[in-house]
Amino acid sequence: MSVVNAGDIIKIGETAWKLWELKFSKAKDAEKQYADFGADIQHFARNIGKLGQVIRDVTKQVPLSLSPQDHTWDLNSLFQICGNFRKTLQDCKSLLEDQNKFGSGRGGFIYNIQWALSVEPEITRLKDRVAFHNIKISTILKPLELKLLLDLKNDIYNVHGDLASRITELHEILRRIEGHWTNRADEASANAIDAPPAVPQVPNYLEIRFEVAIRAAHSELQDDKNFPLAKGINAFHHHFQQSTLKFQPEITSMPGDYFAERTPEPAQYLNLMKSIWIIQKVKTGDEYAQASSDRLWDCYIKELDEKCQREFSRFTTEVEPRKRLKEPDRRNLQLLREEEFRIWLEDDEDDTDFQPGTDYLNEILHVLLSSSARNRKQELVMLRHSETKLEMKSLSSKTTGPPNREIMITNVNLCQANLVPLYANPMSTPEALNVVFKGDESGRTTSLSFLNLKHLLDFQQAITGYKVVHDGTDVKILTYTSTGLFRGKQMREQGRVQIWNPKRLERPRPKNSQGEDFSKHRNSVATGSPSFAPSMARSFATSYTSEAISDTTTAFNFEMPSLPILVFYLRADESDKEEMSLLSVELDTKTVIIKHHSCSCGRNRNNCIHSTIERPGDMVARRIEAENPDEELNLAILGRYQKPQTPVPGKKMKYIRIEFRTQDERIKFENCINETKEIYNQKLHWYWKDMRIQQQDHN
Repeated sequence: MSVVNAGDIIKIGETAWKLWELKFSKAKDAEKQYADFGADIQHFARNIGKLGQVIRDVTKQVPLSLSPQDHTWDLNSLFQICGNFRKTLQDCKSLLEDQNKFGSGRGGFIYNIQWALSVEPEITRLKDRVAFHNIKISTILKPLELKLLLDLKNDIYNVHGDLASRITELHEILRRIEGHWTNRADEASANAIDAPPAVPQVPNYLEIRFEVAIRAAHSELQDDKNFPLAKGINAFHHHFQQSTLKFQPEITSMPGDYFAERTPEPAQYLNLMKSIWIIQKVKTGDEYAQASSDRLWDCYIKELDEKCQREFSRFTTEVEPRKRLKEPDRRNLQLLREEEFRIWLEDDEDDTDFQPGTDYLNEILHVLLSSSARNRKQELVMLRHSETKLEMKSLSSKTTGPPNREIMITNVNLCQANLVPLYANPMSTPEALNVVFKGDESGRTTSLSFLNLKHLLDFQQAITGYKVVHDGTDVKILTYTSTGLFRGKQMREQGRVQIWNPKRLERPRPKNSQGEDFSKHRNSVATGSPSFAPSMARSFATSYTSEAISDTTTAFNFEMPSLPILVFYLRADESDKEEMSLLSVELDTKTVIIKHHSCSCGRNRNNCIHSTIERPGDMVARRIEAENPDEELNLAILGRYQKPQTPVPGKKMKYIRIEFRTQDERIKFENCINETKEIYNQKLHWYWKDMRIQQQDHN
C-alpha cells in the first residue's frame, strides 16, 4: 500500500505551477484553446496546493509524542478517487516541452504560440482530463480533512488512550485539533457516524428508463451487486456537472414569469435525477461494500450525497420561496431522446481519469463552409447552451504546409440574432448559398458561405426554430388585398417560397453500424415532405406544466401548438430594383388551397402550374420591408424567438396565387402543405384532448 505525505502532494503542486509559468504565463497571441488549457493548468495547480495545505495543516497539529516530522498518511484511495493526476501532469509536461510541436524561448518559456492542428486532439484530451481532476479534487477537500482528523484521533488514542491518568490531557489535545471544515477532532467522529443525508427518491418512470439504458449497454449489470465504483463515480460527476447546477435564473418578483423563469431544461433535471440514481446504485455494489471500509471513500460518498441533497433542495426550499425551482413536466421528460438516458457517455472508454468535454453533447450542427483560399478548410460548429443561447464556432485550418488553425467564437442570443438570407434574394444565383449573421445586437457581423442547401437550412433552423420542409425557387406571386367595398389591389412579385414547420434544431441522432440514421421518418427538403410523418404527431404534441398552489389546488399551464407558416422572399416582378421584402402567412386550420377547377389559367387540371391559397375573411399575413435602401432584412424576426421589429401587417389580404415552373413543383408544394397542416391538426387534437382530460380529472 502506497504511503503519501504532504511533501509529495506539495511537490506535484509546485510542478504544476512551474509548468504554467513556463508554458502559459508569457505566451502571446495564443489561441483561445491554448489559453483555456493554461487556465485549467493554473486551476489544477491551485487545487493540488489546497490538497497539500489540508494535509500540512493537520500534520502541524500532530502531538510531539507522535513525532510530527515523521508522520505519514495512508492516501492510496486519494488517487483511486481523484485519478492519477501525477501522471496527467507528466503527460501535459511532456507534450508542452516537445519543441517540435510548440518550441520554446529563453529559459524554457514559451512566448509565441502557433496553434498546430496536429496537436489539438492531444490538447483537448489532456484539457478534459485536467478539468475532470479539478472537479474531483474540489469535491474531496472536505472528506480528506475529515478522514485525516479521524486518523489523527485514532493515532492519539492508540498512544495515550490506555493511560487513565492522562484522560484529561488526552481530551485537551483533541479539543485543540481543528480543521477548515470541521471545528474539532471530536466533532469529526460525530460527523463520521452521522447517517448520510436523505437523498430524494427518483421517480419510478425515470428509474425504469435508467435501468433499461444501463443494462442494454452492460448485461452484467442485471445484478446491482456488479455496479462499478470508480466508473460510477466518474459518471456521477459528468452528469452532475450537466444538471440543474448550470441553471441559475435571475430572481424575479413577477408572478407571471414563474413558469418560464423558474423551470430548468428537462435535460438538466434529468441529469440531476440520473446523478442521484447513480449514487444509489453505487452503494448497492460489492465494490463499494469493500471500499467503504476505507475512511476516505466513505467520507467522499457522503459528500456526494450531500451535493445531491443540496441541489435538490432548490426545488423544495421553504426559506426563500422566490428562489424555489419548478420541476419540468413529466411529459417533457418522457419525450427526451433515448440517448439522453445513457449512463456511460463512452461505454468503451477504459481511461477512468478521462471524461469527454461537453461540446459533443451540446453540438447541434457541424458542417463544412466554402473557403476562398485553396489551402484552407472552413468549418462551422453550433452548440446549444439553452433554449435561446447558442455558441457559434468558425474554424479555419490549413490543408497544406505547416498545420495552423484559427477559431472565432460568437455568442448567439436568439432573441437578438440577425440573419440576412442573401441566398434567397431573387437576384442571387442558385449557386450563391450565402448569409450574413450577427449573434446579438452588439456582436460582430459574419459572412457565411455554405457548400450545400441542406447545411444552410439547418443553420437557418437553429436560428429561427423552424425547419424548412419545402423550398421552392423561381416562383411568381400574385397577392390580392382588399382596399374597400368591391375594390382591391393586386401585386405581382417573384421570388422564393418555403414552408416552415416549428421544430428547433437538435443534436444529430446516432447512427447504426451501416451509417443509417435511426430516425427513419427524416426526409430530404428536396422531396417537399415534412421531416416527420403524421403518425408521429402525438410525439410532438404540445405539453403542459403544472404547479401545486396548495394541498388541494393544482394549476395547469397549457400552450397552444405553434402554427406552421409560409414564408415568401419577394421582389417586384419585372423590376430592376434589388430591394427584397418578406411575407409570412400562417397555415392555420382555415387556410386552404383552392381547387384547381377554379383556376383562371385555362389549363387542364393535370397541367396547371398554379396554386391559390385563401382563408375566409382575411389571411393572417405579415409583410416586412426595409425602411431604407441600405437596410438588410432580418429573417430571424420571423422565427419563434423574436417579435417583428417594424413589420408592415398584411391586412385585408384575401388570397395568394403562386405560379410554379412545372406541374411537378406545384404538386410537391401542395402535398407538403396538406401533410404539414395534417400534422398541426393532430397536434391540436391532442392539445384539446389533454385539456379535457385534465378538466375531467380535477372537476
